[in-house]
Amino acid sequence: MNQVFIKHYIPPSRQIWKGRVDDPNDPLSYRWHQIIQLLDLSRPVYSIPERSFAFLGFRSDEGVKRNLGRPGAKLGPESIRRQMANLPSYFGQDIHMFDAGDVDCDQDLESAQQALAQAVEKILSAGFFPVLLGGGHEIAYGHYMGLYNFYKKSNQKPPVIINIDAHFDMRPYYNGGSSGTMFLQIADFLRKQGQEFKYLVLGIQQSGNTRSLFRKAEELGVKYILARDISENHLEHVYDQINSFVGTRDVYLTICTDVFSSAVAPGVSAPQPFGMYPELVLKIAKYIARSHSLVSFDIAEVSPRFDEDHQTAKLASVMIFAILNNLVNPDLNLVVG
Repeated sequence: MNQVFIKHYIPPSRQIWKGRVDDPNDPLSYRWHQIIQLLDLSRPVYSIPERSFAFLGFRSDEGVKRNLGRPGAKLGPESIRRQMANLPSYFGQDIHMFDAGDVDCDQDLESAQQALAQAVEKILSAGFFPVLLGGGHEIAYGHYMGLYNFYKKSNQKPPVIINIDAHFDMRPYYNGGSSGTMFLQIADFLRKQGQEFKYLVLGIQQSGNTRSLFRKAEELGVKYILARDISENHLEHVYDQINSFVGTRDVYLTICTDVFSSAVAPGVSAPQPFGMYPELVLKIAKYIARSHSLVSFDIAEVSPRFDEDHQTAKLASVMIFAILNNLVNPDLNLVVG
């Protein structure tokens, strides 16, 4: 590991993973805190034979500050972990869950994103499925760069990006990146590499994006569906759009919690009073997990400072629960999972 990684990496701890124990001798009663294992990325990481998940936090709200949002997301990974700890386990003994610790950002966002990319690449190289916990949505740039570097090693096209979000996050970045610039940064990077930028955004709010951002989306060939056009009666159309966009490519899914209505997700940087409700987002996320080659996932912008009764962290944990269960057990009939 180089000095950038060492500067920003914090190994995992069991202190957060606590919860109810129904029966310590009955695996059918286990919760996530009872099956979690620790994965220290500062040590050698060996390949694993079965599908395993690795949680990695990005402790940052520097991008939110630069974007003139409400800071507080730096403590998001810890808050999400506390809510995940008590989730019931539906996994068999061939599925393993690991906490891989955190990448911490002070004010040096670019360096922290570089360390995050290294951590993601290391997780993928060992055969884990990365589940990243934000932190500001600037997590997406470091996450994607880790994916890109991993796929480049085997001369594969990098995954396409599906973002469930109220915002395009493609603002100019004259003075450095922020939580509102990541996907323009990725687009510019891919153009320099001579590669196509494939980006689909679901849940866009007109009130949260300027005309210039809509024009930039058109210029770059970005596909999007407005939040107002996503309803129970139109989900099949949404699924068709996803299918057409993805084709045969692998998928990186990122969810910004400001896509949700502030009534159910108050703990975000940019609250949305007319945001989407969890049922619709959940169905879309489950469809992506079941139907496509999902290779990595993150959820961002959980800000405990504004999160009354941990509502947003609980929502994030249930989204993670649903996606992981649908990756492992696509035919399991669970109301949420």
